[in-house]
Amino acid sequence: MHKRDAEVEKKMTRAEKAATRRAIRRERREQKNAIDEARDFGRGLGRVVSGYDFGVVVLVIVLSLFGVAMVFSAGYYQTINTAHPDPTYYLFRQMLWVGTGLFVMLIVANIDYHIYMKVSYLIVFVSVALLVLVILTSSTVGGAQRGIRGIGVTPSEFSKVAMIVFTSCFLIRNPSNIRTVKGLFVLLAVMGVHFYLIVRQPNLSTAIVIVAIMIAIMLVAGLNYLFLAVPFAGIVAGYMYIMTAKTPEHWYQRITSFRDPFADFQGSGYQVSQGLIALGNGGLRGLGFGRSIAKNLYLPEPQNDFILAVIGEELGYIGFAILMLVYIVLLFRIFMVALKAKDRLGFYLATGVGVMLGLQVIINVAVVTSSMPATGITLPFISYGGTSIWSFMIAMGIVLNVSKKRVPKIKMKKKAEAAA
Repeated sequence: MHKRDAEVEKKMTRAEKAATRRAIRRERREQKNAIDEARDFGRGLGRVVSGYDFGVVVLVIVLSLFGVAMVFSAGYYQTINTAHPDPTYYLFRQMLWVGTGLFVMLIVANIDYHIYMKVSYLIVFVSVALLVLVILTSSTVGGAQRGIRGIGVTPSEFSKVAMIVFTSCFLIRNPSNIRTVKGLFVLLAVMGVHFYLIVRQPNLSTAIVIVAIMIAIMLVAGLNYLFLAVPFAGIVAGYMYIMTAKTPEHWYQRITSFRDPFADFQGSGYQVSQGLIALGNGGLRGLGFGRSIAKNLYLPEPQNDFILAVIGEELGYIGFAILMLVYIVLLFRIFMVALKAKDRLGFYLATGVGVMLGLQVIINVAVVTSSMPATGITLPFISYGGTSIWSFMIAMGIVLNVSKKRVPKIKMKKKAEAAA
């Protein structure tokens, strides 16, 4: 009896060993298949992202992730002091916009920028149509009409990218357009229509950015500087009139309150004053992440245009300076992509994106530090808002595609030797 039990146990042991061996072989095959799939995915991803300016990609991701963290911190009290508290409201939405934005950037980066030559007129038409739609359909929020009702999209953000594409393609299609009355008339007409429609919202800062983008591209394309003398003189004269005129009108108080925001602390200068208090409160090292006082219902909508004030209060002057340094490095990389572009179209496109990014950062810093009138303009990649994130991701995608097409160093050396 015992002998039979021993034989059964021996047979079961052999069966178990065989099953174990089969399980091990199966597991090894699955691991091998997983490794092969990961290797294939990595190769495919490598083919997709190969040739890009990797520095631009890293800096955009760093700024975007930093923006997610700061939006969560800045908007925290905005979400818990409501009828239905949700501390993660802004966090998850900003993460969604950043994630989808990076995906859009990757898609645009793989679209040959020369294709914009075929659709540039369609792009400018859609841009104008969306801006008109804002005026016709949107309701006034915070004294401005900027989003399309029902979908929350702000077309003026996309208009900046649209003007980069249109101006670049228009000047490439016929380079003499920059020197002829007809060509300049078309450019000024498109510029004027966008300026008027965006100022009507009102959104002066975005209108200024669009004008600056177009003028910058026109200048690098060969525009005579004398053409800028008359409009520049008009701008200076208008500025001097506004600064010296005395009128009780609301628009005048709105524009001039930045000179002394504390003079009307509870009125037109309230938001700027709170921003300055936050920056001063941060000092050199800041109060620490999440410890801003201004965001606790003192500073209106701190996760939006004035998020820089929260950054200064929590991270101090050191954090502020590091953030500006990251922007400077990103701008340097973008302009290097422009200088190394394969052709003039790539040069114009990358230059326009660099001007858009740099000018928007400058204006946002100037507004928060009370160096210019308070106008609604976001801090790129940092401020809360899907349209702003997407527009800059699209712009970065264009830059990445230009960097992928840029002239190799060897070819550049050969051309330099041939020219010599």
